[in-house]
Amino acid sequence: MRTAPAATLCGILATIAVASAVDTLPLYLGFYDGLTVDTAPSCNLELASTPADAVSARGLASHRIDALLSVRGTFFLGPGLHPDWQSRWAALRPIGQELLSNGTIIGFNLGDELVWNCIPSQNVSSVAAAVRADFPRGSAIIWYNEAAFFGRDRSGFENSCKQLVPEYTIPADLDWFSTDIYHMDGAVTGWVDAYPRHFYETYIFPNLTTSQSALLVPGSFGSNVNHYPNGTYVCDNHCYDVMCAQDAHDFFAWAKSDKRVAAIAPWNWKGCASCNGSRWTAPHTCCMDEIGTVDQPLARQAWQQIGEAIIKPTAFF
Repeated sequence: MRTAPAATLCGILATIAVASAVDTLPLYLGFYDGLTVDTAPSCNLELASTPADAVSARGLASHRIDALLSVRGTFFLGPGLHPDWQSRWAALRPIGQELLSNGTIIGFNLGDELVWNCIPSQNVSSVAAAVRADFPRGSAIIWYNEAAFFGRDRSGFENSCKQLVPEYTIPADLDWFSTDIYHMDGAVTGWVDAYPRHFYETYIFPNLTTSQSALLVPGSFGSNVNHYPNGTYVCDNHCYDVMCAQDAHDFFAWAKSDKRVAAIAPWNWKGCASCNGSRWTAPHTCCMDEIGTVDQPLARQAWQQIGEAIIKPTAFF
């Protein structure tokens, strides 16, 4: 489990012994859509799409920035395993080993909402097991994020392809697991505890082993189209900004108080023109406009403050 750092985060991993990394990591913060020169001063985690991204992250700030390397494209193609995933992994594995050995990465990101996007859950577990076979527990973090479609009905639930997933289990070979539950209705005191934390307490934490931890994925974006069909706004862009700033502090309060939480990865910083930022507008039609935290002044300030508190160890005490 993650433990609070007793010294500076800048140096705590400088001479990291990868074999004992899982028990000594600090609380991490990194935006889900990657690191930028604007976020680097207040983040210590890069979710890297390529080895080059992981390497470049090291030079973006004066403090240490660790990375998880995405391997989704190595293993998965569409709703299934890549036909030659074994050879693709064999080619990437020594690169991953080198990046782990020199401290550039701390592990691997298997992907986002894999089962929801129609990849059989047994394939996800098989990939986690393949990575774990080459990187034993304690030598590398293995993480993936799933949509919050599981848990409510143990008899089965549908993925986005309308296929029945008869039973979903968190892969045993993961170190970190997360799900994303987004807030779109305006600031509500206690929302984080009532919804995402309740979901984690009910469906995730009871199903984690003692060697597994959770990552939190707060929504941090805005929308100008979040309205009812008659045009009445549910929450306009300023409303989103106020809401996401409040939720950011509540997610951080949760993470500080809960040793089962290893990291926070807000979605998103840059904006997503192809993402539906509205609860009510039908997706993939007229109104795809998730506005990133970079253009949300209150949420941006909140995450900057949180990042500074994480990087400065006195914030934990």
